[in-house]
Amino acid sequence: MTGKGEHWLHRAFCNFPSSEVGTIELVLYGTAGGFTLIVLLLFLEETVFLWRRYSSAPRRTKILLILSIYPVVAVTCMTTLLAPRTTLINEFALNIALAVGVYQLPLLVTDYMGGAARMVKTLSAIPVALNMPPCCCCVCIPRKTLTRRLLRKMKLLVLQGVFVRPLFTYISAVMYTDDRHTPGTASSPIFVLCAVALVLSFLCALSGLVFFVRAADPYMPQAMLKGKLVCVLLPLVLVTVQKNIIVALSSAGIAVCTPPFTSVSRGNVLYAYVLIVEMFLLSFLARALYRRPDLPFPPPAVTEDKAVQCTPPEPRRLRAAKSLPVVTEEIEPLAENLIFYMMM
Repeated sequence: MTGKGEHWLHRAFCNFPSSEVGTIELVLYGTAGGFTLIVLLLFLEETVFLWRRYSSAPRRTKILLILSIYPVVAVTCMTTLLAPRTTLINEFALNIALAVGVYQLPLLVTDYMGGAARMVKTLSAIPVALNMPPCCCCVCIPRKTLTRRLLRKMKLLVLQGVFVRPLFTYISAVMYTDDRHTPGTASSPIFVLCAVALVLSFLCALSGLVFFVRAADPYMPQAMLKGKLVCVLLPLVLVTVQKNIIVALSSAGIAVCTPPFTSVSRGNVLYAYVLIVEMFLLSFLARALYRRPDLPFPPPAVTEDKAVQCTPPEPRRLRAAKSLPVVTEEIEPLAENLIFYMMM
């Protein structure tokens, strides 16, 4: 493209990943935009369905926050494709949405079980195995009975991601504005520190999520908690691990670069485009699992306890009558009485 068209495109996409906009770039960007639009439409359709079918507002809100992971990731990645200089801002928004959405899964499981108190009461009968990822091979870890304290600790393992992921992304953005950090460079100490912190945060969140699903899945197979766990974990894995792999390959110069743009710029574009395609596929899987009629998921034992508690108490007079001793007298047969009077 030459002349005015080239000048307009370069002014709109000031840091485009290639020195000139060709047909391949336009096709890729058009495909990414189409995928992002479909993900947004799917989320809008799921919102309408949940609003009509779910009577419980807290449960509906939790499911919508989980399903919002895919459109937020797709939109932020599309923004990165169109304006690569906003990469760190988009990563900050992406990590906030991802951490908040992931934390909703243990809250949703607790809601399915009828609350934290009923969950502890129902699951305390069978000890739960604690050999979860990344320590799943350690068979020597003993099983523990579920208590309120253990449940609170597992929630904190997932909750820490809400603060850790945005915090280190914010640190990267601040260091970048001060020219002390180049985003997407594996040799930068800031990048190494943030990568290690994000990986550790991911492993802690993984342990907490697996604990909740492993403990509650036998009591509610109709909820398909394992599939819902996969829908939440895959975006977390792709954002955390895939980013580090692509950055390492870009820093090694494996990604093709076209002067004056570097291999790191190409790696960021590749990472954003691949994430859009992955969110497009995962949104259909999440739609099949989360877009379901609202069912009373609490276990039967909890329902029976609730029914017993709702039984009205007996009147005071009836309780007093039941407490009195019952006196019974033996009545002689009628035939023996008649014979006795005849002999008289």
